[in-house]
Amino acid sequence: MQLDLFGNAVLRPISRLLTGLLLACVVGSANADEPSREYRIKAAFLYNLTKFITWPDEKSWSTNEPITVCIYGFNPFDSYIEKLKQRTVKGRAIALLYPTQPAELQQCQMMFVSQYNTLKLDMGKISADMPSLLTVGDDPDFVARSGMIGLVAAGNNVQMDIHLTKARQAGFVVSADLLEIAHKVE
Repeated sequence: MQLDLFGNAVLRPISRLLTGLLLACVVGSANADEPSREYRIKAAFLYNLTKFITWPDEKSWSTNEPITVCIYGFNPFDSYIEKLKQRTVKGRAIALLYPTQPAELQQCQMMFVSQYNTLKLDMGKISADMPSLLTVGDDPDFVARSGMIGLVAAGNNVQMDIHLTKARQAGFVVSADLLEIAHKVE
């Protein structure tokens, strides 16, 4: 076996070619618009959160207005999240927006921020500026960074962490059913 300057095994050209072909077959066999099982579950969580959480200003919403779910920055759901638009909740349609700047969040009732974008946002400032925005993320430290609900992969499942104190301070009412299935409640 040959080693490079750093002590790593050097693949022979034929090994590199076979490895590349194997990766191409694996990547090519997946549907590009189909997210992982994890993100399909997280999309279902987003829908169910709209059913089990009451927003502080929900009573003043027009029944003609949709509940607007925003996917901030990188969209790990691909087109799968579009299925939410086929659903209704509390007699209202669901709309999706894909903002790329914090200023665009004014139209949102719920914001999902993936672990790839969490560090780019000051969750404390967003919560202060937009108190009726339910913040949901999948960074393992999302709740510790002042997010309200964390959807964290754990093995082959997704667990939910809820920052109940923060949600209540903002005027959200979280259903007891949702609290019962949460992994961690702060």
